[in-house]
Amino acid sequence: MTVENRCDSADCRPDLRSETQRESYAMSRVNIAVAVADDARGRIYEIAAACRALGLHHSATLARVGVLTGSMESDDLVRLWAVPGVLAIEVECGFRWGTTGRTH
Repeated sequence: MTVENRCDSADCRPDLRSETQRESYAMSRVNIAVAVADDARGRIYEIAAACRALGLHHSATLARVGVLTGSMESDDLVRLWAVPGVLAIEVECGFRWGTTGRTH
């Protein structure tokens, strides 16, 4: 049996031939917001660096409210709890019906 690679993207793996399989593989990265404790807000940039070292793809720091945003592999989220000053981790849970590119 020959495994055929029908993918054009760089992230596609030859053994994930159907579109559904490729999408489920890509869905392991989730968008998150990390809440920083009030008493740790003075160290928010250090906390952001520690989170990046653990795999956070950091996109924004909202220093006034003590929130970091970004994305991370869902299997690695638990690692963020090891960072002193992390108060909460919220995962974006969006659901989309079939999108057509039009606003509804």
